[in-house]
Amino acid sequence: MPDANAPVRLARLNSLHKDHFWALVAFPPGWERVRSGHYSVDEDFLLLQGDLTINGVSWHAQEHGFVPAHTLREQTESIHGCVACARFHGRPQWHTGAAALMPQGKVRLSPDWRSIGPVDLQGHGSGYPMFEHAGMVHGVLPQATLEALRASGGRFDALDLTRHPETHDLAVAEGREAHFFWASWPSHH
Repeated sequence: MPDANAPVRLARLNSLHKDHFWALVAFPPGWERVRSGHYSVDEDFLLLQGDLTINGVSWHAQEHGFVPAHTLREQTESIHGCVACARFHGRPQWHTGAAALMPQGKVRLSPDWRSIGPVDLQGHGSGYPMFEHAGMVHGVLPQATLEALRASGGRFDALDLTRHPETHDLAVAEGREAHFFWASWPSHH
């Protein structure tokens, strides 16, 4: 990662959106950017483990973040290290210094998805929508809901949160293991 004091581990994920960059990223403890800069595309992420701070806003496990394109990132750090599932809505190019364009929106923190309560997804089951962007909803879906939405003809980006060691403490529902997916689905569902 450019302008950083240490390397990160990155695993690129396949996305239905060819212009998006979607990846699992692990930051070591004490990681920080040593220079201010910005990306020219929007970024959103689900923090799976640890802590991440951007411009004084701090995220922790299972919280969602959004950083609009052209936001000057004057402070970006992870004190204890973190793992995030990050999506750049376009090609992520880091530019040192401030952008010539103003950001369209503000840095957002959404709470732990488990604290917001599920909503009905038009008869396909329940889900935890966290963020809507360009006609797509980003949030957490139980496996049954994901399968019902797929059966209705939808195609979705989905990462099984319960298959990653960072999320081993996720919900156990009614005495059986529950699978939850960080997913992206069309907002009309």
